[in-house]
Amino acid sequence: MEILTVKNNKMDYSTFKKVSFHFFPVFYTLFLIVAFCLSWITLFMNLSAGHVIYSVISVSNLILICSQPRRLSKKIIKQLNKSLQTNYYIYDLVFYEDKLTTVIDSVENKASIKYTNIKNIIETKDVVLFTSKAGFKIYFEKKNASNEDIERLHAFFDKQNITWKKSIL
Repeated sequence: MEILTVKNNKMDYSTFKKVSFHFFPVFYTLFLIVAFCLSWITLFMNLSAGHVIYSVISVSNLILICSQPRRLSKKIIKQLNKSLQTNYYIYDLVFYEDKLTTVIDSVENKASIKYTNIKNIIETKDVVLFTSKAGFKIYFEKKNASNEDIERLHAFFDKQNITWKKSIL
């Protein structure tokens, strides 16, 4: 039995940017933060010592570190574009009593995730992101669902003992 269908979700770069932070593993994010801090420390040490060349190298390291998540996000979207031959694709999420199904363009392109395989759900101000235990992530934009639908889903997943977190991003 179908509980809810969220229609016309759009996977494109502008939507993906909203949740790209949640697509990276924790150790990768920590590595970027540590590298960013070390680059700032190196920059200030070189500026105080008067080493202009090393300061320029430190600034270039800062720029490279800051561009990594965006570069990786663009790479993921480019791979999706190659596989689907389009710059975006529209899909529907169908919530059944035992599984979550993604329907892309037609009935033939269906993918299902059983609720027992969902690790957690993260709700940001724009999207709700589902993460499976295998690392697969799918999301829907909150503008495609009403507040009552989101509250029903929240209650349903609480019954399933799946954590639903609210993100500040």
